[in-house]
Amino acid sequence: MASIGIVTDSTTYLSPAQVEEYQAEVVSLIVNFGDDSWPEANVTNYQDFYLRLRQVSYLPTTSQPSMGDFLQAYDRMAGKVQSIISIHLSAGISGTVQVARSAARMMPGVDISVVDSSAAAIGTYILVDAAARTIAAGWEKNRILQALEYIKSHRTLMFLPDSLEYLRRGGRIGGAAALVGTLLQVKPILYFNPDKNNIIDLYEKIRTRERGLQRMLAELDKAYQQSHELKTAVVHVGAEADGKALVRRIQELYPGLTPDLCPVGPVVGAHIGPGTLGICCYPVTPELQEIIRYKLP
Repeated sequence: MASIGIVTDSTTYLSPAQVEEYQAEVVSLIVNFGDDSWPEANVTNYQDFYLRLRQVSYLPTTSQPSMGDFLQAYDRMAGKVQSIISIHLSAGISGTVQVARSAARMMPGVDISVVDSSAAAIGTYILVDAAARTIAAGWEKNRILQALEYIKSHRTLMFLPDSLEYLRRGGRIGGAAALVGTLLQVKPILYFNPDKNNIIDLYEKIRTRERGLQRMLAELDKAYQQSHELKTAVVHVGAEADGKALVRRIQELYPGLTPDLCPVGPVVGAHIGPGTLGICCYPVTPELQEIIRYKLP
């Protein structure tokens, strides 16, 4: 029996290949769009979703997984491993992690550690990726959990929405900030504010999208100057070409970096809006260097 298994949720946006590679269980959030409702994990074509989103004046609603969903995932994983690490999106924007914790308490015979990623999408992905690689390298669970806390506390994560309209509709940012952004064409850089329970908050206001990208790259450079060993990733919401262009831009500036390109699906994407780009990185410690490069079986 394997020692440790990973459970996460659909807002990590692992591809089917990654789910298999990481040997993970994915618990799905629910998307409610007009008269349609479906598990987010069942969506295979994000572009179709964002095309429809751009054509409507209302915002889809989303629902966290049920207790039963988590109990089933934990039960399946418990049959294959001795311990479970369950990594989920920020409690500041969803009740998913609380449901995970409640489900874990209902299975006292199973060793389950629930981790609040304090972020979403790309911010959760880098934790899941690190967990999978340290598990494959044979690390024991407490050491892995310490590494995940290190990544959370040293992570740089910010994103640049193409419009604040979706955040305004969903109530994920103050209405006044959204109004200013709409009227003055301000391009806000947003982040998960650790001082406000990791809600989505304004980091800085920028006048143009290009200046917004430059500002995010400046934050990446600040991290790079402190440590050339960085785990990096670029996130995009229905903007693959722009995401790839940002990856190339980073590689031209820092040839030693190889950013992962991470798409965002309906639950998170509906709230931050199509066209959003973001950057995530953290300094890789010496003990993590070989692990991060580790090729999973």
